[in-house]
Amino acid sequence: MNGRSGPGQTRRRRPETFDQAYFDKWYRDPRHRVRTTAERARQVRFVVAAAEQFLERPITSVLDVGAGEGHWEPVLRALRPRIRYVGVDPSEHAVRRYGARRGIRLGSIETLDTLTLPADFDLVLCVGMLYYLTSRQFRRGVRALHAHCGGLAYLELFTADDVLDGDLPMGTARSGAWYRREMARGGWVALGMHCWIRAADRGSAAAMELGQR
Repeated sequence: MNGRSGPGQTRRRRPETFDQAYFDKWYRDPRHRVRTTAERARQVRFVVAAAEQFLERPITSVLDVGAGEGHWEPVLRALRPRIRYVGVDPSEHAVRRYGARRGIRLGSIETLDTLTLPADFDLVLCVGMLYYLTSRQFRRGVRALHAHCGGLAYLELFTADDVLDGDLPMGTARSGAWYRREMARGGWVALGMHCWIRAADRGSAAAMELGQR
């Protein structure tokens, strides 16, 4: 999913089965893919730079929840060859085809506490998947992510005011105020550009780096 500022949304649709046909359509088909390879590489470079700016050192570990086929992994590996990458996704296709090669295990944001993951990752990712969650799943999920974040989190959150392209689920679009409230309740503080840190770490950020209070 890709987002831009603007009124309303382009369309809505029901989520599909996350099989090979799904990934072929939304990640490889030029008519439907939401990001090109070059656009994804630019996004990854930005997120890595943001995390390392906040931590003041190179990142060494990444947790990617809703990793899909792990498209971020090879780009991260090219930037930081020794990085420890853990992907989590509910797609049996993705895990069967890319699990061993890219470090993806079967699971979801709701089952993180059952996967015996390390406590702290330098970078936590949730890219293009939080939109699918119900309100209850979202609240539980952001708390689960919080428990594994030891640095920066890149959590894509799109609102009713954004124009969205891609695989969009049916449901009521949420407001920015709703997200800000629920993220604060989940222990997060915004840095902007979809970047978040734990509220307990806000002292490590300058006052003007923090999002709206």
